[in-house]
Amino acid sequence: MSRIYDVLAPVISACIAVELLLVLIFLLLGSFRKYWIVFAYAAWELLATVAFTIADLLYHATAPVTAANRTLAQLWYSRLYWVNDVIVDLLRFVLVIVLIYMASEGARRVSGRLLSGLVVLMVVLPFVLFHPGYHPVQLSSFQLPFPSGSWFNSTSELLNFGAAIMNLMLWAILLPSNRRDPQLVLVSLGLGVVVTGTAIAYGVRFFVGQREFAAMGFLFMNLTQLAGWALWCRAFRPARKSRQVIDNAVPSP
Repeated sequence: MSRIYDVLAPVISACIAVELLLVLIFLLLGSFRKYWIVFAYAAWELLATVAFTIADLLYHATAPVTAANRTLAQLWYSRLYWVNDVIVDLLRFVLVIVLIYMASEGARRVSGRLLSGLVVLMVVLPFVLFHPGYHPVQLSSFQLPFPSGSWFNSTSELLNFGAAIMNLMLWAILLPSNRRDPQLVLVSLGLGVVVTGTAIAYGVRFFVGQREFAAMGFLFMNLTQLAGWALWCRAFRPARKSRQVIDNAVPSP
């Protein structure tokens, strides 16, 4: 399975990059002002996807190696990958919070202070629940302290489960409303597919172990990302303008 995933991973990453690029283009053509936070997230996700895919191809960054045989480039890739993973997961949580605030506008608006407090709580909570266990990492001629890999795993799992739960709250606001925005529903659905798929994958990895999980779990996460960003493409795709007939343009007899 791992060999199959090694072949599929660059293709899937390229498809994800294309979808995210389409999302950015569609937003610029239509709903950029309303969904600027989505644009910022998609731009970060696109840049990270392209950068890490190119780095992997150039430096074989994800190749199975021992700690003794790991190159400096592979070490940098590993650390930056996990840092970006936590940043992306936090951005997804923030995005769900912003969408909740937007969805509650037509009804009783959810307190902005409460939602901001939830974001601050999710930033602080990983340092309280999971001990970072800083380990010095030798990078060229200096040492850089980095949290342990288990801390990054636990933090990403917490952020994705939190985003999935908050997305359920978003649906609870959207679905009963008679004046719900169809575009916002699709955006919520796409993001929900991504965070729920990632949360499930982390849960499976916890129960079956890192090694057994690796290929199948990452493939599952990538496929949910493809599905989620496809829904975003559908949500932001500019509607075709119907041809209008102007009465006064028809010459009177």
